Amino acid sequence: MQVITHVALDMDGVLYRGEQPLPGAIETLHTLQQQGVKLAFITNNASRHRQELAQKVSSMGFACATHQVWGSAYTTAMYIAREAPEARVFVVGTSSMAREMQEGGLTVVPTHEGATHVVAGLDWTITYDKLRYAHYAICNGAKFIATNLDSTYPDTLTTTTPGGGAIVAALRTSTGIDPLVIGKPQTTALELVAASWGVGPAEIAGVGDRLDTDIASARAFGCLAVLVLTGISTRAEAEAATGVQRPDVIIADLPSLLPVLEGAGNRT
Repeated sequence: MQVITHVALDMDGVLYRGEQPLPGAIETLHTLQQQGVKLAFITNNASRHRQELAQKVSSMGFACATHQVWGSAYTTAMYIAREAPEARVFVVGTSSMAREMQEGGLTVVPTHEGATHVVAGLDWTITYDKLRYAHYAICNGAKFIATNLDSTYPDTLTTTTPGGGAIVAALRTSTGIDPLVIGKPQTTALELVAASWGVGPAEIAGVGDRLDTDIASARAFGCLAVLVLTGISTRAEAEAATGVQRPDVIIADLPSLLPVLEGAGNRT
């Protein structure tokens, strides 16, 4: 019987909302670390570089290393670099997302001309020209890739804001083409993280706040799927969920994860 010794956590809605850490979250990370649990942070947030996300967690009181963070922009860059190392990418996203592409060894192009791939995600400075160039490239045969389809993300303790999925939807509507999605609910990031740890799904707990992304990804991968109620999805939604969106465990907040892991050895 496997004991869970590795935890892959979402970030927005699990560790913090906006710039506010959630009660007890940072303390829980310290406790897990002290217990020898390996931690990784998997987020669909493609607007920030992994280094920025690591610094954000570190500024809240937990020393987070860049290699522990797997943002969907980074995961997308790794995927494209593996499948098409000569890719020329037009980015509908932030400068940090473009940086992830470049650091992954890809060529980032300024317009649609010569683009072989269009990567779209959250973009705080979205312009009509960006949408127009992406539209042209996709219609001319460039592969359309979405870092994620999150329609919203929690920006404060009580509000949400449009997510990368809202931008992807505009391009899907104008081109009539569905993108290849890399972020959750796909299992790409969990597969890469598990490989880096050298462990299988049975030794991992996947923790998140969204049924349609975090829980679906964890269930599809085969690890323990834990929903925390400090973000998007509610208890009522979780209890009504079916299939891959139904969590194995529902917890009120991140500190409640500790007793779950203590009893995880009894998982069948």
